[in-house]
Amino acid sequence: MVLTRLTVTLGMGIALCSCTALPTSGPSAGAIINEALEEPYTLIKVTQPIISYISNGRNANLRSTFGNSRRVDSARIGIGDSVIVSIWESADGGLFSAQTGSNATIPEQPVSSSGTISIPYAGTIKVAGRSPEEVKSLIERALVSKAIEPQILVRVVKNVANTVTVTGEVASSGQIPLTARGESLLDVIALAGGPRTEAHQLSVQIARNGRIQSVPLEQLMNDPSENIFVRPGDLITLTRQPRSFTMFGAVTSNAAFQFDEPRLYLNQALAKTGGLNDERANARGIFIYRTEPAELVRSLVPGKPIVTNGRTTNVIYQIDLTDPNGFFLLKNFEIYDKDLVYVANSSLAEIRKFTTLINTTTSPFIQAAVTTRALSK
Repeated sequence: MVLTRLTVTLGMGIALCSCTALPTSGPSAGAIINEALEEPYTLIKVTQPIISYISNGRNANLRSTFGNSRRVDSARIGIGDSVIVSIWESADGGLFSAQTGSNATIPEQPVSSSGTISIPYAGTIKVAGRSPEEVKSLIERALVSKAIEPQILVRVVKNVANTVTVTGEVASSGQIPLTARGESLLDVIALAGGPRTEAHQLSVQIARNGRIQSVPLEQLMNDPSENIFVRPGDLITLTRQPRSFTMFGAVTSNAAFQFDEPRLYLNQALAKTGGLNDERANARGIFIYRTEPAELVRSLVPGKPIVTNGRTTNVIYQIDLTDPNGFFLLKNFEIYDKDLVYVANSSLAEIRKFTTLINTTTSPFIQAAVTTRALSK
């Protein structure tokens, strides 16, 4: 009798201690929600308007960042370019036709650091920033009283200033000269020999006037509005950047997963992992951990104080599948590179785990008590 009481008392003591020490794969849904006001993150319950706002505010967009006007002055002469000037006169015996007939060609010369070239009898001509047609007119005016009805032809034979640099995962890195026609982003990538690997593994980054923006190459190929015109001086880099997300908690498989799709949605991400664990998952507790631009989050939760890390802040998005609209939210919520998806355990799962722990812990003592009682008879 004493041993039985001791067994029960010991079992209850272990049970009480175990209540706060149960092994778990992560915080409960309640802990995440209740501690949101104290921890340095912002909890946002996902709705369809929230999804739309995130998509519009977060997706990288080259057109909105850089604009897409055709660069009509890409043929303008720049410092370092090399030009050849040919001069015709209407009759023999002029300054430039006395020895060579009716025309003369000024040898190729680079545009100086001050943006000028030299023309005999015309002097120093400012050409940087001007088109060949404008330079032609300047030289003709300078020679009008010296040559016999001069006619000028200006040719840019080495285009250094009006180029873009394409580097990274392309067949042939280097500078690509631009023409007056205007080249698009895909044009110059093709002129560099095209990508060296599959498009879904690459991102395209543009650096222009101190601004940098990148998008997946597939997004550029699938959305014509993103195929913007390049500008002289642009640095275009193709980088190999496989995207991935991490899934853990009450799901079939806890691991990091790479994805190749231009856009991956939460229902597809869950399918990649084998789906929710029916015996453990809390339908109210699907959480997506992400670092977002601070301005975006301020727009999502106006008036709510947020803790920032410079220009970014930590966010946890919550999706409740007990809401009839929950499965539509899964289909529309886009997963981004380096997202972390966590599915909390249900309360019933914790109770089952607790019960199993108690049974496992107390069974040896109960069995010992039964055996001792039998032997004493």
